[in-house]
Amino acid sequence: MKDIKNLLKGAVDKIKSAVEKEDIPLAEAYAQMDADLEEAEKAYGKPLFPTDDEQIPLDEHYLKILGFKEKVSFDEIKARYEELVKKYNPENYADNEEKQLKAVKKIDLINKAYQYFEEQNSESEQ
Repeated sequence: MKDIKNLLKGAVDKIKSAVEKEDIPLAEAYAQMDADLEEAEKAYGKPLFPTDDEQIPLDEHYLKILGFKEKVSFDEIKARYEELVKKYNPENYADNEEKQLKAVKKIDLINKAYQYFEEQNSESEQ
């Protein structure tokens, strides 16, 4: 995974260099970036970016937000939710406005994910 990050960073750095210094023709920098991205995808074993028509299932999306890689019980979701709400409580970052704003955004995502699974759970109990 570290190699992929290095390849991506290298591709981005080449574009930045072309834009900032004009020492690399922009077309050449883009071509090199495409080659670097292709190499990174080969190393990763699948596309790094989804295609326009590719969509991730909502369950999978919200599980990732909560830090799960596969389906888990609602009790596990609830426990993780409570843990994350404590961790990302904006009051924990009162001394740093930037971190506090990030925490607010993170809590919003966490709440949406939890509400989604809470609704799924209540529907399955009916």
